[in-house]
Amino acid sequence: MFPNLDAIGIRRRRLGATQSAFAKSVGISQSMLTKIERGKVMPSYGMAIKIFEKLQELEKGETKTAAEVMKKKVFELKNSDTVGTAATLAKRHSLSQFPVVSAGRIVGSISTTDLVGLDRGTKIGWKMQPPFPTVNEETPIGIVKELIKHEKAVVVARRGEIVGIITAEDLL
Repeated sequence: MFPNLDAIGIRRRRLGATQSAFAKSVGISQSMLTKIERGKVMPSYGMAIKIFEKLQELEKGETKTAAEVMKKKVFELKNSDTVGTAATLAKRHSLSQFPVVSAGRIVGSISTTDLVGLDRGTKIGWKMQPPFPTVNEETPIGIVKELIKHEKAVVVARRGEIVGIITAEDLL
């Protein structure tokens, strides 16, 4: 017997997975997952199988959470900071990924690979990329691993405040 679709949201929340992180790990949009969880859209049989397989994998999988593997010291940049500032931080602290913040909100990201060849006086805002995905501290490491397959880093936040960052190196 196939599991009840109403259980998707309940099981996902029990795992501590955000809708956006879980949706990305399954390969669908957050809005599609929201519609499925609310019963507004009936997923295809193949998609339902994929969702339940991912839930089962996470439930059986590792019990570690994002909080257990994250780096707690996060170096944030402002979009007005320069490439020189980012390069200095990257070299001094052996970093390669930075969230970019403005007025306490994450507005983008920058990676050392984005900085190569740029003038040191160039403002970060001109080269920043979309923000890294954000998860909460209780997000299962399985979801973080799925996100890292497609992203350079994952930000860990508590009530909107950055408390950690996870890169591929942290998962090795």
